[in-house]
Amino acid sequence: MKSLLPGLGLLMVAVSSVAGPPADAKPIPFQTQVLCTPTMTSMIQALTKDYAVHISMTFKESDETGIVVVENPDTGTGAILHTMQGRTCLIFSGRDLQHFVRPEGMAPPEVDVNADNSTEEAPNVGA
Repeated sequence: MKSLLPGLGLLMVAVSSVAGPPADAKPIPFQTQVLCTPTMTSMIQALTKDYAVHISMTFKESDETGIVVVENPDTGTGAILHTMQGRTCLIFSGRDLQHFVRPEGMAPPEVDVNADNSTEEAPNVGA
């Protein structure tokens, strides 16, 4: 029994560092119709021709899906695309584009965001 206590303590520390939603968050159904093309190429070509956007950022949601952010800084317009095998969808588009810079001295994340659903704490790179 005594040998279980240190293990349980470590488990509690690891579980408490898991990122999750804010305490006041609640799921709300969000239904909207989106415009999709069979390839990312056709979506990007259309947006480039009509709105002169360029790809400014991409990131993976998973190994099969990703997010593409396009923008035109001259017109202040931008859009968010969701892409997966056989489909790219225009999720949101808007105007009054703004860029923000990460504040200097901001603390590192409390969880390892590169781990697959891990409960490990992120290394303290600022220390």
